[in-house]
Amino acid sequence: MYKRIYIFHNKVKKSLAVKNQVMSLLRKEGYILTKENPDIIVVIGGDGTMLSAIRTMEEANLPFLGVNTGNLGFLPGLLPDEIHLLPTILREENPVMDEFCLLEVVSKTISGKEVVNYVFNEAVIKHYHPKMLEAHIYIDGKPFNYFTGDGLIFSTPIGTTGYAIWAGGAAIHWDLPCFQITPLQPNDNRINRPLKNSMVIPAGAKVTIKVVKARFRSASVACDGVMASREYIEELTISTSDKKVRIMRAKKQSYFELYRNKIIDKHIFRYLEEEDDTV
Repeated sequence: MYKRIYIFHNKVKKSLAVKNQVMSLLRKEGYILTKENPDIIVVIGGDGTMLSAIRTMEEANLPFLGVNTGNLGFLPGLLPDEIHLLPTILREENPVMDEFCLLEVVSKTISGKEVVNYVFNEAVIKHYHPKMLEAHIYIDGKPFNYFTGDGLIFSTPIGTTGYAIWAGGAAIHWDLPCFQITPLQPNDNRINRPLKNSMVIPAGAKVTIKVVKARFRSASVACDGVMASREYIEELTISTSDKKVRIMRAKKQSYFELYRNKIIDKHIFRYLEEEDDTV
């Protein structure tokens, strides 16, 4: 049972209104609203706000429960008209909980500094300036590809429905132990032979990117949309972390139903008829 609640929200007018409703409801039900030693983080917003909450509070190793006031809402588990369910969900002894693995992203700058980030959605390496990226790709320490192009996206399974899918990557079921590399505009000509298609990498593997002539290449890395360092990057190492993020749901979510509703239909519901097994 969760008693101490921290409410994380964005500044959108709708989110602020829902926050006030949630706070009033939880106080009435006897819950303690606090940032000090909370048991759970209730996030009010969309996927972006959930990512921000995870990035801010990930070290606390607490579960997250989202109320969706955004547009897509792949991560939040409740709609604003369902907030009356919050007290019941928070009292559950065995609530519905999804666990998602993070990627460990180690960025080495041109001055030799190492910066470690844990990524829920994706890490992206690109040129800071509009130039072509040239980099050696190694998998488990072995040479794999000399990449030339705009950049590379490294996505968790849940993160493949973010940047990667719109860049031509595959959507990967969130239960699969793996991550994905998606090339951005690979420069394939008679000289260059870069990785041109997305690749799914098993969770135990390690991918290393070494930027060619890094001091002149202005390569930057963004982790879940936040710059890893103001310095340019010469090397990047990506692997699956042992760290996990727990997200509570009001009920068990079907990945395929959620994917259809959020990504394909985009809330334009054209219901498919269920097959009649009795025929």
